[in-house]
Formats: sequence, C-alpha cells, structure tokens
Amino acid sequence: MDFKELVRGFTGSEVEVMTPGDMITGTLISVNDASLMLKVPPVMYGPPGDVAIVPLRSVEFVRVLTD
Repeated sequence: MDFKELVRGFTGSEVEVMTPGDMITGTLISVNDASLMLKVPPVMYGPPGDVAIVPLRSVEFVRVLTD
C-alpha cells in the first residue's frame, strides 16, 4: 500500500493537508496519481463550493479529522 492508496481510503472525510507554507482544511473528494482534491469552505466574497487541487509532491502530511 502506498501513500495514494492510504489517503484514498479516507475519501469523504474531513482532513487537514499541510504543504510548504500552507494548511488546507476540507473534505477529501478524490486522489489521483498526481494530486488530491478537497472541497473547501467558500472564500469570503468568492463562489460557493470551492475545490482545492493539491499536487501530491507538495503534500507534507495529511491529518484526518473525522472518520
């Protein structure tokens, strides 16, 4: 089992993703070979239902908040 398979098992869970210089909190939507996608809260004055795409090479760690 590699990192992608492990993280993919938490699809639908609330997670924190740490990257160099940023932490993104949201619901894990999907994981592919190059990135993971999170549904994040809307940004003030931004569109609702924002999605964050994080390159896997930038991920330092993933913390699962709910299971």
